[in-house]
Amino acid sequence: AGLPPVVHHPVNIFATSSPAAALQAGFASVVKVFAWTTEPHFSQPWQMRRQRHGTGSGFIIQERRILTNAHNVANQNWVLVQRHGIPRKYPAKVLAVGHECDLALLSVEEDEFWDGTCALEFGAVPELQQSLVVVGFPTGGDNLCVTAGVVSRVDVHEYAHSGFSLLCVQIDAALNSGNSGGPALNAESNQVIGVAFQGREDAENVGFIIPSSVVNHFLQDISRNSVYTGFVTLGITWSPLENKSLRKYVGVDECDMPGSLKRSGVVVCKVDSTRHTTDTLQTGDTLIAVDGVCIADDGTIPFREMERLAFSHLVSQKFLKDVCTVTILREGKIIQRQVSLASPRYLVPECVYDTTPRYFIIGGIVFVPLTLNYMLHEFGKRYYEKAPNALLGAMDDRFQMTAGEEVVVLSQMLASEICSGYDGIRNMRLETLNGEKVVNLRHLSELVEACRDQFLVFGLSQTQRVVLNREEAIEATQTILLQHSIANSRSEHL
Repeated sequence: AGLPPVVHHPVNIFATSSPAAALQAGFASVVKVFAWTTEPHFSQPWQMRRQRHGTGSGFIIQERRILTNAHNVANQNWVLVQRHGIPRKYPAKVLAVGHECDLALLSVEEDEFWDGTCALEFGAVPELQQSLVVVGFPTGGDNLCVTAGVVSRVDVHEYAHSGFSLLCVQIDAALNSGNSGGPALNAESNQVIGVAFQGREDAENVGFIIPSSVVNHFLQDISRNSVYTGFVTLGITWSPLENKSLRKYVGVDECDMPGSLKRSGVVVCKVDSTRHTTDTLQTGDTLIAVDGVCIADDGTIPFREMERLAFSHLVSQKFLKDVCTVTILREGKIIQRQVSLASPRYLVPECVYDTTPRYFIIGGIVFVPLTLNYMLHEFGKRYYEKAPNALLGAMDDRFQMTAGEEVVVLSQMLASEICSGYDGIRNMRLETLNGEKVVNLRHLSELVEACRDQFLVFGLSQTQRVVLNREEAIEATQTILLQHSIANSRSEHL
């Protein structure tokens, strides 16, 4: 006769006799995450960087899933998880990753892993001065580490992993490497009020947690769409409406304003033309309110008593293809428009993960799309001091003019006879090929393949040109690849 089946009983940690006992019971739901990752090399896009091993934290939530940080498993090759107090490590599968919000979901197939575990529950966004306990596996030891602190600030803040700005909670508990992904528990209710994810190098006893509202948005998005679709934006940039002359210029104090609205707002500077037309939002509009919530001259909206947040927080709570109502002042008249919300389409994407870089080589010239990853790999963290103005200016352009547009960069010249005399030409923006504007990297490869002219004339920024004989360039490409140990003249995406 076979052994009887193992019955996995859920544990309710909130039914325990005291907060301290509940915290102790909840520790069984905290796991250590081991990840082996290989980061692509965006400066040498045909190569990968050396494999690295790192550790982080996570915790068990409903439906036999583990929540952790996206940066713990970005570019992962292999992931293991280990429960507190249990020596065995279990292989884990990545179910979903949200790089904007720095969250990821893992799962373990083996039933044994889930024995005696409990799903931690989420609470509300914490109040200022609220006591909390951060649990995880920071560097400096192998056992679980518990750190107490209080909530210092609740604000919209840039997430280091993605550069995306979302609601963030600052705490006075120091977070070290390895803490990332661990739960921040309300010291009184023992509910999860956030997920530890980053600290500050220039400050002591300062850490940041992802609040439960952002976590719930991430989980609801996956539940609604079966996949992670991302956070949405209005697709604009804006400036404050605090200057007296600017207020008079747009006419916010003289217009016929409905009684339910305030004479305040922000001025729209740039719009994503792939999403907006003159029927929705355009440059020069004054944005008065979103879904009836008035925007102050500094771009904030009411949050809680005596607290304010950037109005982007209101938009970020919605989902892909949701519609919001914007109230705008245009040419002295108050009008309302319906805007369908979508994920941002930046001309220069923020950090890209879990994908191999794209490149195209012809005649020893290496072309790549401009991304923040490329800037970081080529120029380092202080790229804004070292990168050419043409590339920095492209980042300031912010939005695509047409769908699929990207900045193509002449990254480098591989040493070869055909490129002789072009020494020193690198990191320049490619604008045209034989007089035709280059839309993106794929478009460039198609133009080269379709070209029948004698020469390939690459028009670069600052009116500079690189000219190659087309037939000689095509013939030399394979030899140059062999000389530089490059397998293919283009990435697999092309």
